[in-house]
Amino acid sequence: MKTYPFTFSRLHKALLAVGSFSYLGLSSVLVHAEDENKVSRLETITVKAQAAENVYFQPKVNLSGFTQQNLAEIPASIHTVTAERIADQHAKTVTDVVKNDASVGDGYAPIGYYSNFIMRGFALNLGSSYLLNGNLLRGEQNVALENKEQVEILKGISAIQSGMSTPAGVVNYVSKRPKDIRSITVDADSHGGNRIAADFGGFLGEQQFGYRMNLAHEDIHPHVEHANGKRLFGSLALDWNISDRSKLEFDIESQRQRQRSVPGYQLLDGKTVPTGVAWDRLLGYQSWSQPVINQSLNTSLKYNYQLNKDWSANLSASQSRVVVDDYSAFSWGCYSSTCQITGFGNTFDQNGNYDIYDFRSPDDSYLTNQFKAGLNGQFITGTWQHKLSLELSHTYKRHAQYDAINQAVGTGNIYTDTVDFAPSGAVLGNHYKSLNSQQTGLNLLDQVEFNTAWSILAGGKLLHLNEDAYNASGRNIRDTNFNRFLPQFAVMYQPWEKTHVYASYAKGLSDGGQAPWFANNPFVTLVPKHSAQYELGFKQQWQDLLFSAALFDLKQDNQYTNTSNDFVKDGEQHNLGLEFGLQGRLVQNLDVTSTLALTRSRLKDIQSSEYQDHQTQNVPHVRLATNISYQIPQVEGLRLLAGIQYSSSKYANKSATVKVPSYTLFNLGSAYNFRAYGYENTLRFNLDNVSNKKYWRDVGSFFGDDYLFLGTPRTAKFSWTVNF
Repeated sequence: MKTYPFTFSRLHKALLAVGSFSYLGLSSVLVHAEDENKVSRLETITVKAQAAENVYFQPKVNLSGFTQQNLAEIPASIHTVTAERIADQHAKTVTDVVKNDASVGDGYAPIGYYSNFIMRGFALNLGSSYLLNGNLLRGEQNVALENKEQVEILKGISAIQSGMSTPAGVVNYVSKRPKDIRSITVDADSHGGNRIAADFGGFLGEQQFGYRMNLAHEDIHPHVEHANGKRLFGSLALDWNISDRSKLEFDIESQRQRQRSVPGYQLLDGKTVPTGVAWDRLLGYQSWSQPVINQSLNTSLKYNYQLNKDWSANLSASQSRVVVDDYSAFSWGCYSSTCQITGFGNTFDQNGNYDIYDFRSPDDSYLTNQFKAGLNGQFITGTWQHKLSLELSHTYKRHAQYDAINQAVGTGNIYTDTVDFAPSGAVLGNHYKSLNSQQTGLNLLDQVEFNTAWSILAGGKLLHLNEDAYNASGRNIRDTNFNRFLPQFAVMYQPWEKTHVYASYAKGLSDGGQAPWFANNPFVTLVPKHSAQYELGFKQQWQDLLFSAALFDLKQDNQYTNTSNDFVKDGEQHNLGLEFGLQGRLVQNLDVTSTLALTRSRLKDIQSSEYQDHQTQNVPHVRLATNISYQIPQVEGLRLLAGIQYSSSKYANKSATVKVPSYTLFNLGSAYNFRAYGYENTLRFNLDNVSNKKYWRDVGSFFGDDYLFLGTPRTAKFSWTVNF
């Protein structure tokens, strides 16, 4: 394995700029210190309130791009997942988190590899659809959750937040900030997996300096054989309250995961869903194959300065790096002499035979650097109140990789264990830079309040993209250089207090797709795809309960491999949907989070008639996700948990000739907080997929190929947290 040079070269200047700017607040520290010596201090009065904690509702949102921070007032569809819910569900990866939102589904998410998802019927982008504290985060990693305070899911076009991105939306992770805490958590599951995690934090100098450290070691034991792994994680968050006006925040997290990836199934002869397959069988297993190693480093530095009561400024610099070493044996297609097929051999044959490939792609390196400067404030023109948000950003992305080995070495069958074949004798090709991208964006949003009832949010992003793509020989195969304005507009109406109605319009721009290897124009990247969205929303808040509804109309340019095997831009994908959400305290002692998504997805105006005018692949018409937490009044500290997930049937191929059935999953659990020997303790227990339902959770497409992934069988999980 080639060692990735984790140097900070380009980021140095940005980090130093932010650090230098922070010293603007030092003078105020000295002034305030001198004044404090002259003022006598009054006795502190402490007021304690007894109230049951609302564990599943956090009204404050950290997403940038909005002048509001309260979830109920933002003219967009946003779902938040709190740290308490993450802990209650024993969530380990983002796959465990997004199951709480019915608008999000799996999209090529194999065990042992990094996952991706679909939202509102469109795939998220690994390079632009994930954020950490508002900064771009590489999606080619399984982001650790031990140091996350909450996860925010914004559905729909997100040009303001992430620049060039798919119309699906973004997922924003929010890091835990410093506080007085010392805790240890141990957990285990029924498949043999276990984890120990530590959370330490505190303050120095009368809370002027704060720190938060999270550590974790996990032995991963999935339900699939030969796929055990290990994960090491560490993070550090530092806060420096320079003065009452200025604050500096630093975050760094690093993770190393080692685990063999689990290949997906394919349709039999492209026509039939496999049946009677073993839940625990690893397709294509070869003893000489190696686990996938995923190493990630994410860091950021942010400086905030309150100019006066109306205006504030901020500077931030961030970096996200991922290196993936992949030495896999995987199952794909069937071209050997034993295969019985009626068309192309790009799927398993009718008897369940498949080819086994030796795939080697070490030192697959992804890098994103980002620098941002923002200004937020409010002012009045006549009788109109303005809330202004201005941000200038520069983003640098790079992808470097080897010319990988991908050679067939033998044949297996889905109903039997494999035998070892000799690995390929092929030699890796050149290590080359495949992508070099620079984006400069200017965000300008103005919320204008005309009166207590009516307001508008108007603005957008002015985007400049300079991007080059290269082939394995180093030849430039794409040179993209353009400017685009991506508008964002919303009209908001508040007929009564805590009731909000909005109508919005937004445009987006995403990277062009890359042709699969079997196309007549292999590996060619097409022009960027345009998208547009109309949305009508309603939000009603009752104390700690928020109800939301959103009706959206979303279109994007369509790029696909047609029946002539040409990868082309042709027509559009048109998705219509209706989403409902309920978050917060329903009645006393009962917390709930529930979402319902109804989606109609179609390809329109394309030449391949068999691909259009029907529901698109891997997009169910109906999805439901509900989780509740009930605090038992008779037993202090005891909560009972229950959850349900439902998905209607969905097509497993582009021509809509094959479907996988609907499924319903039930989850049960409990959480018990108690004090023993002077320490606060929390015991949690979960039983997921109570009925042991066998189902296909993901039947999507990846790089031109169709895959099917089984869901997880019944799993028991237990954890014990001690605060000391």
